[in-house]
Parts: sequence; structure tokens; C-alpha cells
Amino acid sequence: MIYDKDYFEGRTSYFYQFGGYRDVGSYFNRLARWFRPHAGDGAVLDLGCAYGFLLSRFDDGRPLCGCDVSEWALREARSRFPQSEFLIVDGSGTLPYENGQFGAVLCTDVLEHITPDRQSRILTEVSRVLAAGGQFCMTTPNLCRIRRWVYVRADRLERHIGMRHVSEWKATLSRHGFEVADSWTYLNAFLPGRIRSTWLPECALVARKTGACVKSTRT
Repeated sequence: MIYDKDYFEGRTSYFYQFGGYRDVGSYFNRLARWFRPHAGDGAVLDLGCAYGFLLSRFDDGRPLCGCDVSEWALREARSRFPQSEFLIVDGSGTLPYENGQFGAVLCTDVLEHITPDRQSRILTEVSRVLAAGGQFCMTTPNLCRIRRWVYVRADRLERHIGMRHVSEWKATLSRHGFEVADSWTYLNAFLPGRIRSTWLPECALVARKTGACVKSTRT
């Protein structure tokens, strides 16, 4: 899938077909309320930042950085939030940042678009750019029964090729040097409510990096 103007304006996206990608306050405000208590006061990276709407909710004077594979999205982000730094990333999974640069990394509705082998590479890079004790805050579809039954067409059209069950995400994060501090599932971030059970179709996890920075993989 190509994440270009047509995608973000809804012509090639299932989820953005009604109104395109835009700053819906109830959605991004809720994500920010969930994750802001875990973000500390250090620099924040939004991995897969799109137009920068979520990242802007963390603008309290700290350094803010966003990255994405979409040149179109980053042009929009820079025009809306020129005080933040936005960089392009390629398909290799390598992040253009220094070891231990961030106190928190956000990653919302991104990893489901990435194959499991590349997810592993990206999580290794997330661990590298996080400071020891830094927090990784993510949302992604939860591959539960409801997801399998109700969202089949939507997930196929959006090319959600890297979905996992929340329990598998916990194990995956643990293998990459993270300690899961909290997790929950929810129906949709547009709506209030979240539960600690695993059966709703979306999930969120907060995981703390344990140990020191890993060796840089940048070339």
C-alpha cells in the first residue's frame, strides 16, 4: 500500500474514506490522555506520526520528533507543526536517531501494517533510541475473535498484515527487552471506555525499556 495523498484523503483507505485523515479531537485527545502519564518530561518520538496530530498533544516545551514512511504526510506535519522535527524513514526499519535519545516513543496504529519480521527490526530500533527506563506506548488491532469475525474486510483492504493478539504482543515486547507495565483493550478510541480483559478488537500497551542502550545499528 502507498501512503500518499490518495490514502490520507480516503480514496485508497478503508478507514479514511469518510472525510479523510483529520484531527478528530475525541480520538487524539483520548490517546494523549492514556499515554501522557507515561511519557515523563523527556524528548518524545512519534513513530508513524502521519500529520503529527498526536505528537502535538505533547507540546509542553520538550523536544518532539516524528517520523513516517510517507513524504506526503510529513509535508503536512511540517506545515502544521513547524516547531517539531519530522524525518522520513525507509522500509529497512532503521530509525535516524541516536542511542537513548528519547524518554518515550509513541506508535499508534502502525505495526499492523508491517510484517512480523520487520516488526522485530523496528522494536529493536525502538529499544535502541529509548533511554534506559523509557516508555514505549503503542496501539494496534487486537487479533481476537471479534477482530477476526467483524473486521475481515476492513483489515484486508487496509493490508493489516502484522496483527497479533494482545497476549502475543506482550511476549514479543518482552523478547525485545521491554517490561509491560500496562495493557488494555477497547472498542474504538473514538469512544470512551477500556478494559483489562483481552477480548475487544483494539489494544494498547505501555512497556518500559529495561537495561542500557543497545549498540547502534545505524550505518
